[in-house]
Amino acid sequence: MSRRTLIITALLVLNIASAIGVVESKQKTRELFHQLQVERVTRDRLATEWAQIQLEDSAWASPDRVSQVARTRLGMIQPRDYVVLGDQ
Repeated sequence: MSRRTLIITALLVLNIASAIGVVESKQKTRELFHQLQVERVTRDRLATEWAQIQLEDSAWASPDRVSQVARTRLGMIQPRDYVVLGDQ
């Protein structure tokens, strides 16, 4: 085998190896991009769920609701001589 044939063969092998590397790299990029999209959808779903939970929490903790539950479920009443601190 001549030196020229050996160089051409080596360049051909390197070219094929490079092409395989490019294909593998592109495939990995596609997989990672798909995974990123899935994670973004999950993030958006969780953000929506968190906002709904915060709304529900504020509704359950409203002073009017707490007062109503105290009266109806716990039988609590407000004393007649009730004085708010600072109004004395």
